This record gives sequence, C-alpha cells and structure tokens, in this order.
Amino acid sequence: MTKDLYEILGVSEKSTPDELRKSYRKLAKKNHPDANPDDPASEERFKRISDAYDILGNPEKREQYDLMRQGGHDPFAGGGGGEGFGDLSDVLRSMFGGGAGGGNPFGGGRSAQRATSQVEIEIPFATAARGGTVQRVLRLPVQCSECNGAGGSGRETCSSCGGAGRISSGQGFFSTMHPCVNCGGRGYTLRKKCSSCGGSGETQSSEKVSLRIPPGAVDGSALRTSVGGNTVLVRLRVKSDRFFTRQGRDLLCSVTVTAAQAVLGSALMVRTLDGKVKLKIKPGTQPGTVLRMRGKGVVHNGVTGDQFVTVVVKLPVELSDDQRSLWTKIKETGS
Repeated sequence: MTKDLYEILGVSEKSTPDELRKSYRKLAKKNHPDANPDDPASEERFKRISDAYDILGNPEKREQYDLMRQGGHDPFAGGGGGEGFGDLSDVLRSMFGGGAGGGNPFGGGRSAQRATSQVEIEIPFATAARGGTVQRVLRLPVQCSECNGAGGSGRETCSSCGGAGRISSGQGFFSTMHPCVNCGGRGYTLRKKCSSCGGSGETQSSEKVSLRIPPGAVDGSALRTSVGGNTVLVRLRVKSDRFFTRQGRDLLCSVTVTAAQAVLGSALMVRTLDGKVKLKIKPGTQPGTVLRMRGKGVVHNGVTGDQFVTVVVKLPVELSDDQRSLWTKIKETGS
C-alpha cells in the first residue's frame, strides 16, 4: 500500500487546497468505519486518509513534507532499506515532534528533540552552478540541558484534549483530528515552565557542518543532511551575480565594446565559470548580437549548458576635433 500522502488522497502534488479538501471529503465518507461496518480494514484506511489530510491540509506541514521529497528523500517510501518509516504515525512523530511511543502522532510523551529541522543558508552563484563543498555553522534545536527536555515541572493532563494531544473538529464523516492548541499536541500542560527553554524542551546549539552542493543547484532547493543523529533539511539561497544570470542550464551575460571594435572586429577576454576565455568579435558585429560559448554553462544531470554573450556597443559621448573629423568623413561616405 502506498505511503505517499498525495497518492493516499488521490491528488497531484500541485493540487490546490480546494482540490485537497474535496478529495479528502469524498474518501473520508467512502471509508468511514460507520459506513463500512463489515470491513475491519476501513478504520485503518480512514485513519491514513485523515492523517494525510492533516499534513497536506496545513500549509506549513505540507511545505515541510514537500521539502523532504525535494531533498531526495521520500519519508513514506516503502522497501526494506533503512530510509523508510514503518507507518504514518512514525513519520508524523518524526516530522512534527509527536510522542516517542504509541500510535498517536500528536499525543503521548513528547520527543524533546525533533528528528527533522529546517535551516536556510546562502551559497555563492558559482558554487550553485558548478557544485562544491561549503562549510557552515547551523543553529539547530537540541534537548534543553536544564530540564532534560521535559519543558518544566508539574505535569497536568491537558484540560482541552484530555491527554490525547488531538482534538476533533467537524461532525460525522467530515470530522478531522488536529493537534491540541492548548498543549501543543503533547497531551499535558506544565505548572512551571523551564526558564531556559520556556517550556519547549529545546534550546539552540551551533553545529559546524560540511555540505556538498550538487552541480546545478537552484535557489530554493533543499538538501538533507544528518547532524547529531537528526535529519536537517537545508534550504539553499543562491546569491545573485553581478555578471551572470541563469536560465536553466544556460548562463546569460553581456560585454561592452567600442564602435571601432564592433566595426573592425576584436578579441575579448570574457569571464566564464572556469575562468576567462577569449571571445572573438567579428568585424561588423551589430549591437545586441548574441554570441554562444558552447559548454560554458551550468552542469545539471550530466548535461552542460552554454553561455550566451550579448554584445553592447558603446558610442562616444564627447569627441575631440580629430575624432569629430573622422566621424564626419564616415558620415559623408554613407557608411
């Protein structure tokens, strides 16, 4: 049985919130245990559908789930490897800080350190294009040493959810379960919160990591790395470049030449990702001409793009007497 949330709800990853809601309601009504008294498996199907919508129907949770998939890791993938999770409850606990035990992804005891954190780093344009390794210090959540992750003292069963960690909204077939706002899904409140972590059970720690950036990385893409046994999703922000702009695998830039260089021809040293390369300007080159430098673009999935250079012709603003005389002769010849 598939564990991909979009497949569970029968929608695409580009579906709108309205499409998600309609599909969920249809499936929930069809698979509700009350509508299938003779089908013991309907309860499990209904639970999976509800859990899937609980994530995809929440913009923040949906973004986090999508980031994991973009980072090359499908948390719901099956198979015998060590990358998958046993069931939806395991993934929900890992992604959203649910309990360490039991089948309720939002209730029960709380894991003091999230298994998945998200951070954002900035990388140079050239590193994103060509790939490479960067060293960064990441601020990550760790278990509070003062309260050992408890968040404080004096646990009391949450009066809103009765210790379940989740509350139901809606009625009948369309009722859904959501994390309790009062206790944050933990199932309990604290009479005295820890002064170090404010009751969250977590503090921030600085961790130095080495990240391998794949060739062709784009702004907003995400990488997955492991720090201290926990998964960290690193979103990349690519710095802009004063010379280059990127269009898929291709690089775009412009060079400025004088009128004489454009008319008579010339050779320029043009910057590429691999250093400066000689580029020939043919005689009679017109303003706005685009020249291609093959194989000087971005490598992505084993394919290298090109670099396109737009020629800008700079005309003189002020002329000496000799220059004015030369331009006058050119004008008189009709060229």
